Amino acid sequence: MTFIVKRKQQNKFILVISTIVFYSLIPGCQNESKEVTKEAVLIDRPEVLEKTIPVTLIKPVQKNIDITLHAVGRVESLSSPTISGETDGKVISIHVDEGDEVKEGELLATLDDQLLEILQAQEQSELKRIQILIANKKRTLNRRTKLAQSKSISQDSVDETQTELSSFLAQETLLYNKLAAIQYKLDKTKVKSPTNSTVFKRYISKGDYIKEDEHLFKLVSLSKLRIRLPVPENKVPSLSAGQSVLLSTPASNQNVQAKISRLLPLINQKNKALEVIIDIDNPGDWRPGATVLANIILEHFNNALLLPQQSIVKRPSGDVIYVYDGLSQTVEQRVIKTGNSITLENVISENSSQTQSLIQIISGLKKSDQVVVNGASYLTDNAKVSLVIETMVTEQGR
Repeated sequence: MTFIVKRKQQNKFILVISTIVFYSLIPGCQNESKEVTKEAVLIDRPEVLEKTIPVTLIKPVQKNIDITLHAVGRVESLSSPTISGETDGKVISIHVDEGDEVKEGELLATLDDQLLEILQAQEQSELKRIQILIANKKRTLNRRTKLAQSKSISQDSVDETQTELSSFLAQETLLYNKLAAIQYKLDKTKVKSPTNSTVFKRYISKGDYIKEDEHLFKLVSLSKLRIRLPVPENKVPSLSAGQSVLLSTPASNQNVQAKISRLLPLINQKNKALEVIIDIDNPGDWRPGATVLANIILEHFNNALLLPQQSIVKRPSGDVIYVYDGLSQTVEQRVIKTGNSITLENVISENSSQTQSLIQIISGLKKSDQVVVNGASYLTDNAKVSLVIETMVTEQGR
């Protein structure tokens, strides 16, 4: 009886121990199941094993470019004389008006010359009288010289006649000078144009009495023009005579290709700018006083490589780009040297376009490279990437 009771107790103890062991093994089986499931997911989704960054690519734009300096100036006439009176007189006729084109030597106005003609006639009469006296004195001198040689008269008589002749000759010279002055003033009663030009302003009217040096007309020559361009002093070292300039003005549809004629020696203390002078022939309808827009070509580059600004990233090593390697699907970080900003016109469709700002790459880039444009700021050297779309800049005229 006692054996049976002990046997039951032993069985019960074994049952308790078995139960404890069973339940202690259940969590381990569950964890193992979870690990297997996780591994299965990783096998089914291999892309999560290595993180990739989505990017878009761009190929460099290759183009001949000009680096230009923009300036705004004004148009002047190379010749704009103010015609003033050169003799006193009354205006008896005016032959031109404001806006009229005149030729060199063309008559503009006529002044009263009656008084001058009277003075001229008086001096001419006096000249004739003196010339008669000179002729008589010359004959007297010849006769007395012969008599003096034969000792018929003294030498003093000859010398006296010579002195009188010299006095008459001096008076003749004076009269010639007076007549030349009168003729000069007579000529100036006919006011003429000194150049081929246009009458800009008329200051006189018929019947006015004008004095010497009084303004009569303002003329402007339209055939030869001068452009004055103020340029900031920090740009002066890049300028020199002979550099090409493209000129335009809102007052005309015609553009002009020209060259810098000269640089003025002094910098304006008010605006700290140096004036650049450009002399041109009028292309047809340019007018003095108009605003002129100038693009001065500072430097020219053949086959320059250009990239959008967003493809260039600032790093401690400097400006860098990321070049795509199609075999490894990674990017190479390259340090580059940038140049100037260039604006190009991108063709969207046949009837529309938009401008895009690109940066000149001086070194560190090849024309065959594929460069990351969108997503570049998230990259490092040898980063794994996935392509979203590959784009190509298309500029007008390429």
